[in-house]
Amino acid sequence: MKPNSRSQLDSIQIGKPRSYSQSNPRSNKIEDWTTSFHKTPVKQWVNVTADGIAGDEQADKKNHGGVDKAVLAYSADHFKYWQNQLGVPPIAAGAFGENLTVSGLDESNVCLGDRFSINDVLLEVSQPRQPCWKLARHWHLQELPKLVVKTGYCGWYCRVIKNGRFKLETPIVRVTNPHPQWSVRRAHQVFHQSPVNTDELNELLSLAVLSAAWKTSANFDSDT
Repeated sequence: MKPNSRSQLDSIQIGKPRSYSQSNPRSNKIEDWTTSFHKTPVKQWVNVTADGIAGDEQADKKNHGGVDKAVLAYSADHFKYWQNQLGVPPIAAGAFGENLTVSGLDESNVCLGDRFSINDVLLEVSQPRQPCWKLARHWHLQELPKLVVKTGYCGWYCRVIKNGRFKLETPIVRVTNPHPQWSVRRAHQVFHQSPVNTDELNELLSLAVLSAAWKTSANFDSDT
């Protein structure tokens, strides 16, 4: 498959766990919480291994990180939609807690098992990203996770097949596309559709490239 000529790495974000006292949109009470959602953009070359991007850490290692979810990507092509939908100022890279903000790619044209070359790093798409309460807390908008589910603008996780390094504005080249019928958007829809289509779900679960978390979790708890 030929790469999209516009596909490139617009921004890179890394973060470490930090604690905040912030209003909970559900209770409207000030509560303490710890997260790595709020990430800092970096312009220099970054090293990337099976553990993820150097300098990036997870607060909740049960639901974040690991080999199958080493890197989180999100499409900058959705930012204009969210700006209009949420009535907020222009949205900056990292607004959805992603490590990689990309353009020219989104859930409709990225598929499970796709491998992307970014400089000498090779990434493989492992699963859609599940929105959860931290997204709502960050935006002070309780219904945002439901809006993400409805739109399918969820982002996607990648595992690292080949270690290396990259920096922002590096072109992204798709080198393999083994499951073109299984876009990230379709996988997301299959998990959230009601009633469940058992045949589609079983087909999805049979994919070797699908993350272990999605294969073993019957309820597919939020993992953001």
